[in-house]
Amino acid sequence: MSETLEITNDVILKAQQGDAAKIGVLFQRYHQSVFRYLYYRVNDLHAAEDLTSEVFIRMLHALPDYRLQGVSFQAWLFQIARNLSVDHFRRSASHPSVELQENLVSGDLDPAATAENSLTSESLREALAQLPSEQREVVVLRFILSLTIAEVASVLNRSEDSVKGLQRRGLIALRERLDAWEISYV
Repeated sequence: MSETLEITNDVILKAQQGDAAKIGVLFQRYHQSVFRYLYYRVNDLHAAEDLTSEVFIRMLHALPDYRLQGVSFQAWLFQIARNLSVDHFRRSASHPSVELQENLVSGDLDPAATAENSLTSESLREALAQLPSEQREVVVLRFILSLTIAEVASVLNRSEDSVKGLQRRGLIALRERLDAWEISYV
């Protein structure tokens, strides 16, 4: 299975030619990380799911124009996701919505472990939400999605030095917020 998730130029070329299996490999490889990125950006599960679907629809339409010598495929895909999230915020500013809360409990999970994970995830999400948007975006791309400095720079259209500075300031601010809340991040 790990072999099918490895993205090579050959996989991209065949996907550009319409090979459904290779397009499926691209989807399988990047779906979860695109969703995570969008979830941290929009802070809404359903909107993140919808936007993730839209990213892959746009990927399909733009794939023939993607050039292997340019930006890495992952960075290119995250540029699409970032642009969609910006559009989402523009739309939602003019059309505010109310989020419905669903409190469903799964019988398969340990309630204590679920509560602890939820609190940790929620605390991290809240701390990240308090960062300036560019710092938050760099921290999410670097540490939650494991992009390289160069890939983050490409996604954000910034220099690598600028990304490093944003990363440093973001991590310092994040640590201060978590320390103030007395939350262990180690």
